[in-house]
Amino acid sequence: MIKKLLSFIAVAASFGTASAQLNLAAEPATLTSNRAVIESPSIQTASNLNEKSSAISVGDTLWYFFNKTFYKNPGGNYYTFNIAKTATVITHAGSRFQNTGNLAVVGLEALLSRAVTASSTASARLILCNVVSGQPVLPGLDSVTVVVGTATNTSGYFYGGNFTTPKFVSGDYAVVVRNASASNNDTIRVWMTNGLTTTFGEGLGHMRAFGSFTNTTNLFSSPTNNDFEILVAPRVGFTASAAQTSPAGPLCTNNAYNFNNNSSYYLGHRQYNLNEFYRRWRPFTNTITAIAADSVFTWNFGDGTGNFYTPTSTPNINHVYTAAGTFNGTLTAKYQKQVDSGVKLQDAVSFSKTVSTCAGIATYSGIEAVILFPNPSNNGFINISNLPSESSIEVVNMLGQSVYKDKAEAGSYAADLSSLPNGSYFVKISPVNERTKIVKLILN
Repeated sequence: MIKKLLSFIAVAASFGTASAQLNLAAEPATLTSNRAVIESPSIQTASNLNEKSSAISVGDTLWYFFNKTFYKNPGGNYYTFNIAKTATVITHAGSRFQNTGNLAVVGLEALLSRAVTASSTASARLILCNVVSGQPVLPGLDSVTVVVGTATNTSGYFYGGNFTTPKFVSGDYAVVVRNASASNNDTIRVWMTNGLTTTFGEGLGHMRAFGSFTNTTNLFSSPTNNDFEILVAPRVGFTASAAQTSPAGPLCTNNAYNFNNNSSYYLGHRQYNLNEFYRRWRPFTNTITAIAADSVFTWNFGDGTGNFYTPTSTPNINHVYTAAGTFNGTLTAKYQKQVDSGVKLQDAVSFSKTVSTCAGIATYSGIEAVILFPNPSNNGFINISNLPSESSIEVVNMLGQSVYKDKAEAGSYAADLSSLPNGSYFVKISPVNERTKIVKLILN
């Protein structure tokens, strides 16, 4: 693996004597490297791109926590703290990764440095742990030991190594760091970023304090409102594939049919797919004001209606074919590595639907053909399609209070309800000269 040194400017942080209240004193570090690239992996491609059944093999290093700060705060906001060889208060620190599939972990990395008084043979042990009840558990599944020999004091460097054989995890897992030096004078520095509980902290950081793991969210008295995430990164391998199920044909015109996205877990998860990371955390500022269109899943039904982007939290979609014929559609999934190496992979699955006018079979028209999606909505944006005429749109909360009103032209209508609190609502859709349709909507 090719490594590049990252230079930082930082003020060291250290823990005082053991007490019920841990105190952290640190200043933001400044990232002076102009790219978040430390390794140069070989470029991978999907050999069966756009074929009917396909899968992509991914080898990646999950720099998720490093990227959260690099992209959202390019100037820095990094912190360090010391773990001495003789540490009794804080002995381990790490971060948790989410997982529901069969994931191969082939090695581990961590952003580390050593204290100025430490020797060039200071070392750290990186440990892969299972997670139980939201916390890492020891002993770990495997570990690698690294010599923290190059980076000192205010310079951070990603140190890592591979296991002898890959380790497979089927649930959440964590990567934690401890001091493994031979000399008591060799203190290592573990690098972390403050996610901040009100901006983009997720409670995924962990420290082993007084013999037990605990979350780092508001663990320290200073700085306030803290949610520290340790800059660790597992090296992983997995297979991902686009997949969909759709109604059996022949289909009827003017009916709403549900198409289900059954693509792999890793394609739609922010900790694995940098495309989903981009969607989740845009714009790249400390305050999220809007979420960009999903860059991961794209539906095209082959009938000239164009591309449809669905959020990874609600990837299914309803579609109405308005004309008879045979239409060839695709569901496309895009993956980009967390290492920000420019490696982009694309997988697609095709489907073909025959649609007829279904003479003698009742078809939906008018108000019955109106569809609201996605429902539930995880970002407050909804679409209403197949409006037969100019319509009144009203959103009512569970207390019967009107919280949103607008007029819509015939066809399609998009509403931004992101300012409303999460919960259940009723959407009243009232086209001219039609009865009102009421849809229960969930915002989460």
